[in-house]
Amino acid sequence: MITEESFIDFECPYCGGAVSFPQINAKSLQACPSCLEALIVPETTGEVGRKIPIPITTPRLILRRLQGGDWKDLLELLSKEEMFAHSNRGPMEEQEIVRWLETDGSVKLTTPNEAFFLGIQVQDSGKLIGYVRLDFTDERLQALVSACVSPSYQRNGIATEAVSALLDFCFNEISLHRVQTRCDNRDVAARRLCEKVGLRREGESLKDRFVKGEWISHVWYARLDEEHRAERSGNTPESAA
Repeated sequence: MITEESFIDFECPYCGGAVSFPQINAKSLQACPSCLEALIVPETTGEVGRKIPIPITTPRLILRRLQGGDWKDLLELLSKEEMFAHSNRGPMEEQEIVRWLETDGSVKLTTPNEAFFLGIQVQDSGKLIGYVRLDFTDERLQALVSACVSPSYQRNGIATEAVSALLDFCFNEISLHRVQTRCDNRDVAARRLCEKVGLRREGESLKDRFVKGEWISHVWYARLDEEHRAERSGNTPESAA
C-alpha cells in the first residue's frame, strides 16, 4: 500500500522563510533551504523552527564559536609540543591558526564534510583554554567528538564539564543517535575522561595508526541516545525502554 508521506511545514527562525521537511526529520538538525542556516525541525506543523542553542553555558564555562580574536589564546595552547604527543602533527604557528579561524567562521553544523568547533572559555577570566570538536559520520545522526584542553586547566574537572555539556548538546538539542570517540591507549588521562563522562568502552584497534615512528593502538568509546537519556534520568537503559 502506497501512502503519501506527511510533512512538517514551519517557519525558519533566522530568515522567516517557509520550510518543509518530512515528518521523519522531526527534532533533527537540518539546513534552511533559503538562508542555509542550521536549524532544528519542530515536531508539528505551524511552529517556528528552533535556533541552534549556542553558546552553551555550564557552571564554569562557555562553549562558543571560535572568533578571530582567539588566535592569541589558541597560539598559546597549540604552540606547545606536549599538545601533540599522540598525533603526527606538530605545534601550530600564528599564521596557520589565523587561517584556520578565517575558514572556521563560515562553517555551520550542517556544512558537509567539515569539522565543527566550539571554543572552551572560562567564565571568570574570559580566557579561551581549549576547544571541542564535532565530526558527523553520517547524515547528522552519528558523530565523532574530541576535546583539547590546556594542561594548565586539567585535573580540575574542566574537561569533564566541557565534554559532558557537549554530550548533552548532541543528544538533547540536535537529537543524535550515537556519539563516539577514540584515544591513544597510552593516554591514561583521555581514557579516564571518557569514563567520567559516561562513555562506554567498545573495543580496541590494535596498532591501527603509525604515529611518530611507531604503531599505536586506539581505544574506542561510544554512547547511544537511549543510554544518555537513561543515565540522565537515573535509570538503566533496560528500565527506561
